[in-house]
Order: sequence, then C-alpha cells, then structure tokens
Amino acid sequence: MRFAIVMLVGAAASAAAPGQELDVGRIDKRIADWQPTGAERRFDDIGWAPDLCTALKAGKVHARPVFVFTHDGRMQFGRC
Repeated sequence: MRFAIVMLVGAAASAAAPGQELDVGRIDKRIADWQPTGAERRFDDIGWAPDLCTALKAGKVHARPVFVFTHDGRMQFGRC
C-alpha cells in the first residue's frame, strides 16, 4: 500500500507544472475514498481459526458447522 501511495504522489508531482505546488490534501482524500468500507470488509469479521484442529474443537464446543476455506494467492488483494 505504501508503494502505491509513493507512486501516486510521484506521478502527481511529475504531472504538476513547474512552480506549481502539489495538493497533498486532495491526494490523501482520494486515497481515503478508495479504501474499502466496513460493509465491503465483512470478510474480516469472520472468526478465523489458525488451523483445522482448532476449528473442529470450536465447532464442537459451540455446536456449529465448520466451513473449510483454502486459497492459493494473496487474500488481501482479492486473489484467492
């Protein structure tokens, strides 16, 4: 994420005309507007277990089913 911010600021600085100031506040607001909302991050509210054994134990204690999710990639980037 920091790399993206650095790239955005660098691109904005290079696009600015000589002698023109960079509007950092506008850039910060635009970055904040692009961040996912709480409704879009509901995935993070799930009570994830670190391993299958822990999940099965918790499922028995709470009489709840266990959903097994596997992925190959980077979940934080939406690539499962």
